[in-house]
Amino acid sequence: MNLLFRFRTIAEAGSIRAAAESLNITQPALSRSLNLLEAHYRQPLMERHARGVRPTAFGHKLLSTVSRMSREWELAELDLAAEDISVEGVLRINGGPLWTSSVLPVVATRLQERFPNLTLEIGYHTGELLLDDLMQGRVDVALGGFPRLGRLASQLVAHQFTSVRDRIVARADHPIHQCKPDDYAAILAYPWIVFSADPIYGAQTQHAVVERTGMSPNIRIRSTSLLAIIRLLQEGDYLCMLPAAAVTELHGPQLRPAPVEVGRVVAASGALYLKSIAHYEPLRVLIDLCTAYFEEQQKEEAA
Repeated sequence: MNLLFRFRTIAEAGSIRAAAESLNITQPALSRSLNLLEAHYRQPLMERHARGVRPTAFGHKLLSTVSRMSREWELAELDLAAEDISVEGVLRINGGPLWTSSVLPVVATRLQERFPNLTLEIGYHTGELLLDDLMQGRVDVALGGFPRLGRLASQLVAHQFTSVRDRIVARADHPIHQCKPDDYAAILAYPWIVFSADPIYGAQTQHAVVERTGMSPNIRIRSTSLLAIIRLLQEGDYLCMLPAAAVTELHGPQLRPAPVEVGRVVAASGALYLKSIAHYEPLRVLIDLCTAYFEEQQKEEAA
């Protein structure tokens, strides 16, 4: 492990000299560490260039493993110190639009009541980079729709909590609400907003409208800010593809799903995380709190 962490420091510094200074060891000692590691894997991990060194293709692959192992080690250390209430930890969460606007504000508050010294780092779903972020330990848990896992399925847990309906959304008094469910031509009459923080919404907007009408939607705004999109929808004649549940708890001019449906209607939504960190207590409690949240929602809908 010591050799692996030294290798990561070299990669981050971009030179053996700078890495040796950072680690407070001599350059020859660090070079020997790198040589031992390359002998173990029987192939070079670094290649020289004009300004220093950089990882080889295999070196990049190894770095990904080292990053994941480093994060797993950190979480294991925190678990061992769990009885010490002064110990601070970090849980890194990425959420989709539904989660960051509606679910996480509730669940995160409850989680911090259980773990007062826990720091939550909350970011948006990162689309295609999500699996890399999980595998390299940059993100501990992703909340939202599930990407295709492929060969990584054996290393990840996909815990479904609910199903999400993606709908065309507009303000409550928008003319689109007077249309019939099969009046697909009506959606071409208005400007569109694309929620660009999640690539699926841009692709879905374009492909679904073309599939139903034979023409491209009039996309006038692209934004990564869900809050900005909500305000634009409340103020203008825009249409936008969003999870219907993400706009049910808004104040001020209300938004609601349009009667015309296109695109992906139902998708699974839940938590995605590495099996190797499933033991981490804050993560386990987060999963329990999310389960309880959606059970409460189902009871309220039934009532």
